[in-house]
Amino acid sequence: MASIMGTIITDKVIHKTPAIDNTIVETSTTDGSNLSDESESLPVDQSNPSTLWGILLADSSKPSDLSGSVLADDSSLSELSESLTTDDTCYSHSHTHLETLPAEIRFQILFFLDYKGLKALVQASSIYHEQYLVDRDLLLFGCLEATLGSLLFEASVVHETGSLAFFEARTSNNIFQFCQSLKERRSSSRFSNLTEDITREDASDMMAFHFDVIKPFAKHYAEWALSNLAKEPEASHTKVDEPLSESEEFRIIRALYRFQICCNLFGLGPHQDHVSGDYQDYLFIRPLKICQILESLYHPWELEELWSINLFAEGKCTEIIKSIEWDFHEDNPRFDRQGRPWTPDGAIDICTYDDCYMRGILTRGLRFLHKIMYEIQDHMEVVRIMENNLAMLWAEFLGGCHGALDITTRHDRRLDYPSAEDKREELRDPLPFRGDIVNDSDGEYPPLAWTILWEGTYSNMMGGEGVSYIAEWGYVMWDAARLERTGAKEVLARRWRETLRLLLDPKTYRKQNPWSGELTDAYEHYKYLDKIFIQRKAIYMNEPLLTLEATPDQHVKSIQLAIEWGEAALSSAKARIHVLANYRNAYDVTVIHSHIEEAERHLFSAMSALREARTNFQGLVVQ
Repeated sequence: MASIMGTIITDKVIHKTPAIDNTIVETSTTDGSNLSDESESLPVDQSNPSTLWGILLADSSKPSDLSGSVLADDSSLSELSESLTTDDTCYSHSHTHLETLPAEIRFQILFFLDYKGLKALVQASSIYHEQYLVDRDLLLFGCLEATLGSLLFEASVVHETGSLAFFEARTSNNIFQFCQSLKERRSSSRFSNLTEDITREDASDMMAFHFDVIKPFAKHYAEWALSNLAKEPEASHTKVDEPLSESEEFRIIRALYRFQICCNLFGLGPHQDHVSGDYQDYLFIRPLKICQILESLYHPWELEELWSINLFAEGKCTEIIKSIEWDFHEDNPRFDRQGRPWTPDGAIDICTYDDCYMRGILTRGLRFLHKIMYEIQDHMEVVRIMENNLAMLWAEFLGGCHGALDITTRHDRRLDYPSAEDKREELRDPLPFRGDIVNDSDGEYPPLAWTILWEGTYSNMMGGEGVSYIAEWGYVMWDAARLERTGAKEVLARRWRETLRLLLDPKTYRKQNPWSGELTDAYEHYKYLDKIFIQRKAIYMNEPLLTLEATPDQHVKSIQLAIEWGEAALSSAKARIHVLANYRNAYDVTVIHSHIEEAERHLFSAMSALREARTNFQGLVVQ
């Protein structure tokens, strides 16, 4: 359909009001049979937001037979009417009711209501129910925007990438092109490119996902993060359980949507049951490339939000994996009837490949995770579901030792693909705290904790690269007021002090001019090894990516090249560290840290080479 936001609403001003006869109301020609399967299967629980969204979608010429209070805050319709801004002189005794307003004004009232308000008013008033039926599609899209706000961008991307058609068309090139298009879409002030093809059923699915999955997950995450904060000695245990502010909830929900986008793009996604077998080739998008994509889309503190959500989800998935290991173990008595010595049918060695199975569950996405983590309480029911859904994901995702947002991958990205943001960090561009503003389309608004951590200057690093155990309590999610009330600022300061690098004495490290012949030889040696390292890594990177059809010889060659790259990286780092340790008059103290960081990058690169060799070895074992 045509873009609703482009033709109906711009900057909250109605440009077009449908013609509505105040006495003759045409009924909708679309019946409830167009509802999505998921919406039709929802239980009739009118306290459930997604169920009530289904009620709004249902085509009925009769208003709801609900009586009494139906508003979200248990106030009556008359109280809502009286709460409207009026002139006391003219209206204090007029008993003006919402139902007597002109049709055009009634439409505008409905259009600007969020989900809860629209639901309450339509259910409470037959007049507004009939008015809603006339222009249901316009009102539903207005309601969708009013409810999600700027989160409509993320919600639309989740819906688009979560479709079966998108899943079946996924290729590495398609993913790269799609991510490039996201940057262009985001630069637009309106979301017309994302909403023009959304149908009524799409809107229903998006709202159901928001209320059934995202909102509950946000609550569970907040409880997890704040309970971790409460364990810190500086935290005020009586204040960490306060309700979330709008901006705090926004950050968490935004990060959850983006986590789901990553699952849809780079993980197994929600349609793994359409793939035969228990192995998925993951599209072979390297974590380094995923890192580049995410850095191009999101601010560093937003990547920290995503990292914190991933930590939470990984922990929950690990708990699930541990809880079902015995159920699938070949020694479990439930397999005794099948005899020995062969591995029983249905038995799975989860323990040996627990990380792979964990990622297989994790990257199915939030709907699947919510189902097995929170909706189902019976253990054997979880086991039954996992029998049909266990899948191994060999490649890393966001976390782990070599995931897209892991410190080793980010160091590799800095070394191989330096960015403009790295330069901003190097120049220490000012980036002060400017308030808890989350809709940052007109600028950069990092949370207070981020600016404290990096002393009010731009950083393209993540907190975990300098300070440990702060993502576990979601430090970038919280407003300045909560940081003050809960003692979180003191926690952050202590963690920073604990991980400060050892200060170097400038009297000890003072550059000597000219260098001695021995120092010059050592310097030339490590520069030579640097070149070898760069060459060996380039040789590996220029090799074509292996697919599931790769031969054993191809895997062996790839393993050999990865080992040569890793050996060269270690040799280069060792030679550089040798110069720093044995020739303290080689450099001034002001540049010592940069050489230490360079040696660290080479060590991280060696770890990446080991990861690549391991991945290729696993591919060889599978064959």
